[in-house]
Amino acid sequence: MKTYQQNQLTMYGAVLRFLAEDGAALAAIKRIGAGRVALAAVVTRLQTAAAAQDQNTTEITQDRRQVKAEAAGKAEALRLLVVALTPDAALRGELKQPLSKTLAGKDAELLRYLRRIDEAVGTLAATDLTDAGYDPKVRTALQADIKTLTDTQGEARQVITGASTATDTLETLLEEAKAVLDEQLDPLVLAQRLKHPELVAQYEAVRRLVKTAARRTPQYRGVAHYNQPVLVFDRRTAGLTSLTLGNRSGKGIALRYYTAAEPTARPAEGQGLLVKHKTDVHLSDYGPLGDAEAPYLLVLLEQVDGEGRWVVR
Repeated sequence: MKTYQQNQLTMYGAVLRFLAEDGAALAAIKRIGAGRVALAAVVTRLQTAAAAQDQNTTEITQDRRQVKAEAAGKAEALRLLVVALTPDAALRGELKQPLSKTLAGKDAELLRYLRRIDEAVGTLAATDLTDAGYDPKVRTALQADIKTLTDTQGEARQVITGASTATDTLETLLEEAKAVLDEQLDPLVLAQRLKHPELVAQYEAVRRLVKTAARRTPQYRGVAHYNQPVLVFDRRTAGLTSLTLGNRSGKGIALRYYTAAEPTARPAEGQGLLVKHKTDVHLSDYGPLGDAEAPYLLVLLEQVDGEGRWVVR
C-alpha cells in the first residue's frame, strides 16, 4: 500500500473510531449512523485488499534460491557425466555451459537447462552410467528440484498477479469510501454544528487527511477563517510530543496556536503563540501554548481579511 493510500485508510479508521466513541451522539442520528455503517463496510473491504496487496514473494524467492543452488550442484555432476560419456557431439556442444554461469541467469532459462540435462542422462546406456559411478538417486533428486522450482515459479506469479489486482481494487474502494464521506457523512454531520459544535469540531479534525512523509512524521494541514477556532488535533491521539507550527498564509497574515480544554474554545487574552506568515516555529513541548494538561491544539486567524493556511508536524 502506498503512503497516500495508507493515509486515507488511517483517516477513515479515525472517523469510525470517533463516531463509535466520542462522537456516539452524532452516530445515534439515524442517517449518520447509516453512513457510519456504510463506511465501516468499505473500510473492511479496504483492509482485505490491502492485506492481499502487501503479500510479497520474499519467502518464495529465498526458498527458490536455495533449491536452485542445490539443483545446480546435482545437474553439474550429471552434465559432466553426459559430456564425458555421450558419443553425440551436438549434445556435448549443447551442454558445454557450466551451471555456475547458467545459475545467475533467468529462471526460465535455468529450468530449460536443468530439464535438458535430465533428458540427456536418459540417452546414455545404463552400463556406461554404472561404469562411470552414476548414482540414480542424484537424477531423482534433480527431478524433484525441477518440480519444486516449476511449482514455486507459479506461486510467485500468482502472488504478483494477486497484488496487482488488489492495487486496482484499492483505488476503487478508496474512491467509494471518499464518496460515503463527501455525500453522506460530511453534510449530515456539519448540519449539527449549532446543536453539537464541539463534536462537529472534533469530527472535522479526525476527518482531515494527515499526510506522512517517507520518514513517517505526521503532517496536519488546513485552512483557518477569521475568528473561527480550528481544532488541529487531540493531543492524546496525535502522538506528537514535540512539534513544528507553520504558517503558509499570505503576506501580513499571522496565526495564533494555543491549547484548550474544549475543542471549540477561544484563546485567553495573550495566550498561545503567534506565528507570522512563511514561518515555522519549533517547540519541544506544548508549554508556550497554554495549559500543559489541555488536550486540544487549536489555531485561530485574527485578521479580518485573508485566509490562514496552517501546517503542524
